[in-house]
Formats: sequence, structure tokens, C-alpha cells
Amino acid sequence: MASGRRLNACLDLEHDMAADLEQLGLIDARSDTDSSRSSSDLNPITLELNRLLSFQAETPIKAHERDDGPFIKIGEGECGAVFAREGDSFAVKLPRTYEHAALWNDYVNHARIARLFDMWEFDEVKIPACHYFVPADEPRFFKQHPRLGEAVYQECNLPASALVTERILPLPKRVRTLLINKYCAKKMKDQARTDPANRDCLVRIYLGSTQGKTGQHLFSLRNFKMHLNQIMELQLDVRALARRVGMALALMHWAAKTDARGVEFVLGSSSKTISLAADPSELWSVRPLKYTGPASGRHDDLFRRVETTQLWVLDFNQVRSISVDKEGVAQAVEAAMINDPYIPKPLQESDDEREVWKAFVLSYLEAAEVILVGEDEDILGLPRLFIQGLIDVQKEEQRAAIS
Repeated sequence: MASGRRLNACLDLEHDMAADLEQLGLIDARSDTDSSRSSSDLNPITLELNRLLSFQAETPIKAHERDDGPFIKIGEGECGAVFAREGDSFAVKLPRTYEHAALWNDYVNHARIARLFDMWEFDEVKIPACHYFVPADEPRFFKQHPRLGEAVYQECNLPASALVTERILPLPKRVRTLLINKYCAKKMKDQARTDPANRDCLVRIYLGSTQGKTGQHLFSLRNFKMHLNQIMELQLDVRALARRVGMALALMHWAAKTDARGVEFVLGSSSKTISLAADPSELWSVRPLKYTGPASGRHDDLFRRVETTQLWVLDFNQVRSISVDKEGVAQAVEAAMINDPYIPKPLQESDDEREVWKAFVLSYLEAAEVILVGEDEDILGLPRLFIQGLIDVQKEEQRAAIS
């Protein structure tokens, strides 16, 4: 690592860079606006969603008994379908057709980007652990997991290759219930509550769209799309989301040297175990030989498992390498434009959209500066060229819209 600095430090943005970028026209020059509202303005559903979807929100969970239960489909995309078993910490992605090369590309880029997130000690955006790849002609994996074969035969062509990664846990049941209550059409709510697919709830963060609506008739919690206007309505920390997306994108561009094509940013859960053991600093005041274990006497009750809300990045099957030059920047701009609208848009009218863009730009450029420290001036200017590329594309779209 070139600098020895943790990339997370870029969350502390520097005002000097902001002033510089305002002069260059890359961000809006108006002063920051405080668009937050009092929590007393929120109705109960919105208030609870605000609490549960905020970073590091904790929800107690029950431990699952490990068994040889069935694998179920928990997600799908262009590259294939994803399967997991209740209580397991891993997920298996398989191609629906014989697109084994796309899955291998997913594996290589996932492993590469995950390694760099770790090298830079960047954990503001989580990336699933990338475990291993199984070629289609390797029989041992499916022999060890016969119930996986039972689950996938109607979805995928067998024999199939497989990519084994850490599973991103779905958001807690209470979050799912609240999302249905708030955003689903009234006559569809009962069906949505009982649809098994809605247990696999991840929330896509669309910082570049304000098209979110309530009363949706085509409603699914599997990859639920939450647009900027909905994020603002829930009073989530949208600037923190934009900063984290900016840093993650800078890492994928300038550390991993990829275009980040097709990657997704989602809110999901991760689990951790908290020990309830006595605090060693307090033992000096405890009566000697006193029992300090759980009240039940059961060892398992000494630990509490909780889920925490996290921002994750996933899906690397379309990612391509880039050259560190203007051609590479053009490729990265093109990739950003064809992705779903995870990246904030420039040149928007509302203060909220302008402030989200500003937070993204500052974070992206600050992170890129840290990553590229020591490079020559031509290379150091490439991240700003990427931002200018996004602005130029938006200008063209706006001209086309009024012509």
C-alpha cells in the first residue's frame, strides 16, 4: 500500500478540496444546507425504518440449528442464480446457462477487489468474502452437497460451475414488514407478507434516482429499489451513503484498476456474536468465588448474536480491467452510465441532490488522491477527469431532453 493510511480516514473530508472543486465547477458552490427534519415529523413506520436501516443498527437474532436442510434460491441476476441454506454462512452462485466464463470473471474480480479492500483497511462498505470457484467438471462439490443439486436443476444447466462466497444476510423481519406496510399497494400487502421470496430482502441504494413511489403493485423485497427521495424521507444518512459509495468506487478504479461495471450497492445485514461475560475491570470489586456466568447456567446463553445493518457491494461478473490513462477513464465513465443509478447525478435542481453529488465527489477524489499518492501529474488528474466525464454525459442527456 503506497501511503500506509487507512482509506476510511477519507470520511473526514477537507474543506480546501471542496473550495478547489467549486472553482473548477465539479461541485455546486452554494453552502451546505441542512435538509434534516426533526424525528418528531416522522410517522411511526418511517421512524422505525430510519432506526433499523441506519448503519450499525443491531437486531437480536436466534441461532439456527445446523442441519442438512434444503437449499433455496435467494437471488438472481444476469450471471445466474444464488442459492443458500438456512443457517449457513455461505452462498453459491451458478450460471443459468453455460456461461462459465462470466462466473470465472466474477470470481477473479471479486477476489481481486476484496483483497484490495482488505489491504486498504476499508470496511465502510462491506464486500462478501470470496471463498472458491468450482469448475463444471469437478464432481466433489455436488457430491458433498446433494441437496444443492436438487434445488438448482430447474434453474441451471447441469453440470454447472459454481462460485462460493460469504452470504449477505437479509435485512431483519421487522424491516421487511415495515417496508411492505410503507411501500406496497394495500391490496397486495397480504400476498407480499406471505411470499417466501420476500424473506431474501436486500435494499438497493439508488442515489442517482428520485423516482421512488409508494403503493407499488409489482412489489418485491428481493433487491428492493430504494430511491434517493425515499432515502431522504426516511432521514437516513444519505451523505454518508454517498461518501461510502465514492470511496468504494475510487478503490475499484484506482487500486483494483477496474471499471466497476455492473456492481451493486445494497443494504443488508451481517451477524456478530457479543459476549456477555463479566467485565474484567469490574472483577476487583466482586466477592471472591462468586458465580459470574449466565443466570440460566447454560453456556450458550453467555453469548448474544445480533444482526447489524451494513452497506455492501456485490456482483462483479461484468467488471473489466482498465488502463490508467484517458482511455481507462472513458471506459469507467461508460460503465458508470450503464449501471443502475447507484451513483449520484450532477447538475440536478434540488438542494438534496446537489449535496449528495457533492459528498460523493469529495469522497471519491479524496480517496483517489490517497490511493495514487506519488504518481505523476497526468495520473493524478485522472480521477477528476472521471468526475468531469459524468458531468459531460449528464449535460448531453439534458440537452437531448429539451431538443
